[in-house]
Amino acid sequence: MNKNDIEKLFRECDRKGKGYLDREDIKVATIRLYGLKMDKFKIERLLSNIPNRIHPGLTLDQFIDFVYSYKHQIDHEDENRETFLILDRTCKGFLNKDDFIRAFERLNIKLNPDAIDSAFKQLDVDGDGRISYRDFDFMMNYVAEE
Repeated sequence: MNKNDIEKLFRECDRKGKGYLDREDIKVATIRLYGLKMDKFKIERLLSNIPNRIHPGLTLDQFIDFVYSYKHQIDHEDENRETFLILDRTCKGFLNKDDFIRAFERLNIKLNPDAIDSAFKQLDVDGDGRISYRDFDFMMNYVAEE
C-alpha cells in the first residue's frame, strides 16, 4: 500500500473530519487494512507510545508510521501463530514434548535426546510440561531479533 492509498484510507476512516483517527476509527482502519480488528489493549498501547500527543487519536503522519510498522509486526505474528498451529496438531493450545520431538523429526533435524530435553526445558518456562503459545511466540521473536 502506497502513501496515497494510506492517506485515502485515513480520510475515509476519519468519520467526522476531525483530522485524527479515534479508537473506533483505528479499529475500522485496521480491519480494512489487514482484515484484523485490533483489541482495545493494542490500541491503548499504540496511543500511549506516541510522544507529545495532542489529539486523542492518530494524526495522518502518525497513521502512516503506524501502517508501515504494524504491517511488519502482523507478518511476524501470523507466521508465529501459523507455525504454532502446525505443531499443535491436536489443537490443545500448547505443545508437549512429543509435539516438540515430532517437529524436529518432520524437519529431518537429528538431535540427541539430551539436546531436545534441554531445548524443551528452556521453552517450558513454568515447568508444567507444556509450551504455551505465549512462550512459543516469545521464543520465535527472540530468535528473529538475534
